[in-house]
Amino acid sequence: MNEGQIEQVELLTDEESMAATIAMRSKLDSSGLKNVNRQTMIGIAGRLLEMIKEGRPTMASGFMEVDTSIYSDPALYEAEKRAIFDRFPFVAGLSRDVEKPGDYLNTSDFGTPIIVTRNKEGVIKAYVNSCRHRGAALVYDASGNTGAGFTCPYHGWSYNLDGKLLGITCNSSFGAVDKSDHGLIEVQAEERHGLIFVGSKPGVTFDLDEFLGAELNQELPHWGFDKVQASKAAPIPLDGNWKLSLEAFLETYHFDYAHRDNLAHFYYGNVADLTMMGRHIRLSLPHLTIDELPTTQVDDWVPENHITLAYILFPGTILINSPQVLEFFQIVPVSPGKSIVRHACYARMDLSVPGNAEMFEMTWQSAHSIVQRQDLPYGVTTAHAAIKDGAMPKFLFGANELALQHMHGMIREALADTVS
Repeated sequence: MNEGQIEQVELLTDEESMAATIAMRSKLDSSGLKNVNRQTMIGIAGRLLEMIKEGRPTMASGFMEVDTSIYSDPALYEAEKRAIFDRFPFVAGLSRDVEKPGDYLNTSDFGTPIIVTRNKEGVIKAYVNSCRHRGAALVYDASGNTGAGFTCPYHGWSYNLDGKLLGITCNSSFGAVDKSDHGLIEVQAEERHGLIFVGSKPGVTFDLDEFLGAELNQELPHWGFDKVQASKAAPIPLDGNWKLSLEAFLETYHFDYAHRDNLAHFYYGNVADLTMMGRHIRLSLPHLTIDELPTTQVDDWVPENHITLAYILFPGTILINSPQVLEFFQIVPVSPGKSIVRHACYARMDLSVPGNAEMFEMTWQSAHSIVQRQDLPYGVTTAHAAIKDGAMPKFLFGANELALQHMHGMIREALADTVS
């Protein structure tokens, strides 16, 4: 999400994480989420109930063997940057993060320092965070509000929220500069469904309709990303390739083992309903309580109270939905052997209700703790340590790890498109 210093977040024990999950479930609204497509969710629930009987997720045709050099090859890493991160938009944040005119996010996750802001008309804008005089950054905090525009702290040049150069200090002695030709350098940005999509640098253009696709464009509004409340956020720096960081979120095969003392008490492991949406994936995970649904009439089902649904947007945005919170993860490549997982948690529950703010804080800490203590050491840092010198030459993606197979297919396709 944002730049900024790494926040030291307390890592909860398994007992504390379980307590947070129990507390969340106690706050479930029997009517569910207002805008969720009930028929879509009922269809997912029906498929999951059948998969539980068989103890399997949506399956690939077979297992896939992967050469581990794809995680450590510097030339491939540079090719991926050009083919993927210099081509497709990333999610810089949610609409809530840049709510009012002058609010801004400051990010350089994908190389170019970028300010994302909202102008006086309420339109999202993005600019290179660099004064047109001699390149000094205009903002230094991870986020904030800059009022009516930006002023360079180095020599005082000023710009409005539309990037127009307004003032040059000591103008009479500086020289005749055409202000209309020296506004901030714009980066494409577009707000949709409560999400802010941004190109990684000037000149990167995208068609958001094409990028998301018709099916995802239709579904995303149902989750009310534009209505979330206060958030907590912190980055997690990792010694591991960005693809390993992404893979940690793409299967539940590990739940009964890595999370045996926490999540496995609430979710079925190795069961998930997957729908491929072009480059993207919808991944739905059943809670153990889903077994309650067949005891009632289908028309009375509220599946979102028994299913956690995630969207994985190519190449590395994960949106994990429950009626109480939205968990946001952004995978950021740093080098062949380093990446960052940016984690944010947004509240869907009313934090003015007594007890909800405390529960939200515990929920945030629980998710951040579980990911750091279990998912990322197992799937990223120790895995990368074994492959960086070629000690582990091959990985296997099982038939039950369809999402991993799909995402690697999309990566290969993007690389091939760039070559052709």
